[in-house]
Amino acid sequence: MIYFVRHGQTFDNLNNIIQGNGDLTPLGVEQAKETAVKLKDVKFDICFCSPLKRTKQTLKEILKFHKNLEVVYDNRLIERDYDEVVGKHFSEIINFEGRWKGTETLPYKIESLDDFYNRVASFYNDVKKQYGEKTVLVVSHNGVAKMSNAYFNGMPKDKDFSTFSLKNGSFHIFQYKKNK
Repeated sequence: MIYFVRHGQTFDNLNNIIQGNGDLTPLGVEQAKETAVKLKDVKFDICFCSPLKRTKQTLKEILKFHKNLEVVYDNRLIERDYDEVVGKHFSEIINFEGRWKGTETLPYKIESLDDFYNRVASFYNDVKKQYGEKTVLVVSHNGVAKMSNAYFNGMPKDKDFSTFSLKNGSFHIFQYKKNK
């Protein structure tokens, strides 16, 4: 079982800016604390976390209830690479609303949806081999949550990943399908 936590709100989230490695807002810290309380009684076997600052800040609150939990930072859990548009306001980016649709035609150098999905899928394939029957905590980003949902529940129709989203500081439970 995978408990997937999205990091708390950042200043870039608040201002509709494509994120780099920013800090949580005071609300983001509170969201992380609330999620930590909701997860305090879950017995995790291991935690995997994106190495970006906002996920580490979120994890810090969770670890207050899970002091001895082994944490592995994995680059495959980093948010989609937006390369040349990091730091720009959403309104400055042509066709940005289409970034999660399989028909995207963004005129920028950013990580493709296929490459992003394959990166996240390789992470879950490795986790399944080693921890398939365990309870795993993953702390990451909304884009990774979208790819996680596709991995566990099937590719969305027309590769439109925009239909699944996690709010800042929330969590979702994914489960590996039993082999027949």
